[in-house]
Amino acid sequence: MKEIKSKPQLHYSALNMLFRCGEQFRRRYIENQIIPPGVALIIGQATDHTVNKNLQYKIDTKGELLIIEEIEDIARDQVNNMFQGEVHLDDDEIKFGVSVIKGKTVDMAVALSSLHARELAPVIQPTHIQRQWVIELDRYPVDLAGTIDIQEGEQSIRDTKTKGKSPVADEAEKSDQLTMYAMAINVLDGKIPDHVYLDFLIKNKTPIVKTLSSIRTEKDFKPLLARIENAIQAIDKGIFVPINSDNWLCSQKFCGYFRTCSYSRKPVTI
Repeated sequence: MKEIKSKPQLHYSALNMLFRCGEQFRRRYIENQIIPPGVALIIGQATDHTVNKNLQYKIDTKGELLIIEEIEDIARDQVNNMFQGEVHLDDDEIKFGVSVIKGKTVDMAVALSSLHARELAPVIQPTHIQRQWVIELDRYPVDLAGTIDIQEGEQSIRDTKTKGKSPVADEAEKSDQLTMYAMAINVLDGKIPDHVYLDFLIKNKTPIVKTLSSIRTEKDFKPLLARIENAIQAIDKGIFVPINSDNWLCSQKFCGYFRTCSYSRKPVTI
């Protein structure tokens, strides 16, 4: 009997990196050069971890939520655990020192997690948390895969994001991530969700919530699939176009590869 080997999986996070900067994708997914997380990523992951714990508890208990003190403890512990490993700090953060930055990171993750617990968790009715999915692509060397943050049955899918400033009004409307997740739910459950949401936790001095909603139909899937097909061809041919050097993402603060990237414009010391 011939052994059937599973194909490599292409996740949205990898696709998004490829769409954003081909060189960053090449370093991360082709060369397997994994950069330690920065402060923004630690805040996002710790907050996401805490949100997931709270909403899974809501599913398990059929409606109850963790108390705020438990939320704060989970977020704090998660940040502390991540700081036990290597952390990527930019030059400005290094000047403050690791202990100061760690404290600020803990404070923000706790504030954002508590904010979600107070304002969003009570109104969200989750049926799935961190739902993993795979879509087989018969004619291609990879399959699509991903993990949906929050699903509310047939009604909606939601993705929680932490952000330094308020999002633009049409961010949910243009989100390829939400389109891919809606397409996945359509394959898994046989129905496109009624709504898709981005729940933003804004890292102001006093954090705020902003939720953007949109809808998806089958006509939204065709252009996304065309993008994915183009991405697969680019990967197969080894074509990895770097981001423009004047883009704000091409900086030491937002890219861990910046210092060693042959395409980045670094300051000249005189």
